[in-house]
Parts: sequence; C-alpha cells; structure tokens
Amino acid sequence: MNTHRHGCLVPPRPDRGFTLVELVITLAVAMLLAVIAVEWLPRLVQESRMTTGVNQLVTALHLARSEAVKRGRRIVLCPTPDRVVCGYSRDWPNGWLLFASDNDRERDPDEPLLQTGTALGPGIGLLASNYRKRIVYQPDGSSGGSNASFTFCEYANHARPRVICLSNTGRPRLSFRTCSDRPIRCP
Repeated sequence: MNTHRHGCLVPPRPDRGFTLVELVITLAVAMLLAVIAVEWLPRLVQESRMTTGVNQLVTALHLARSEAVKRGRRIVLCPTPDRVVCGYSRDWPNGWLLFASDNDRERDPDEPLLQTGTALGPGIGLLASNYRKRIVYQPDGSSGGSNASFTFCEYANHARPRVICLSNTGRPRLSFRTCSDRPIRCP
C-alpha cells in the first residue's frame, strides 16, 4: 500500500532484519573466531611474559655494564629466591638483584641495590649456563670471566624458547638458537 506524503508517492519500506541463512553464517563466523582466539590466547600471554622477562634481563645486563664503568667498581647480578639475598642456583626465574659490590660478590647492607628483577611468571624458566650464580661486571665493562648464556623456556610449549648470550666483554645479545648456533633444548 502506497501512502502519500506531501503529494508524493512513497514506496513501501522493505522488511529489515536478517534472514535465517545470514544469521547462521554470522554465528558460524563468530564461533570460528572465538575458537581461534581461545587457541591462541595462551600462546600470546606466554609470549608476552617471555618477552617481558627477556627485556628485563637484557636491561639489567646493560645497566650493570654501564654502572660498572661509571662507578669504577664491580657490579654484581645474581639470582634471588626472595628479592633480598643472592641465591646459589643456576635457576633464575624468581628474579635477580643488581648491586654495587666489594670483593666478596655478596650483597652487604651498605652496598647499594641498583635494581631488583621480578619473577618471570608461571611456567617460564630461566637457567644460566655453566652454573653461573653471579655475573660480575668489572670497572672496564667486561663481564669478568667466560662467556655465559641465559636460556628462557616456557614449559607448556606455548612460547618459543630464547637465549641471551653474554660475551666476556659484557655485551648481551638475543638468539632463538644456542650461543653456539644449535637448537635450544629446554629441560
């Protein structure tokens, strides 16, 4: 039925809404996107946690090197079980302490704490090579000793493992292979 408005013929309005076919297709696409999101969400979360941990450690290594040169004294980076004292393990997932040290490589109450690293999060491990329980930067910026590596592993295999290779000159670099260019094997 046509109506007149101001003397003009107005065509009838088509019905608005979705057909059943359009609604089923829309719901199928929405479900597919939800399934993909649920599958990738743990991967994205763990990748983000791993990247954050790697960036924190690389930042701590750069800070340690620059502070050793600036202060003209040893700077120690060590794992910590409680964010108060240095630990004695090659396992570093609970964080680390960065402090200016005298010769004993242990943090005394009068030695300045420069940075405290946070725990990596559930399911992520950090192991130092060669049972390194301390990284000691010398006043010349070297890392005092042999090369070292830090291996980040995510045990549910949601995130790709990575390694920070630390040269004896004190420079860290990130790798998705071991420092000797082999595939990373997580324990």
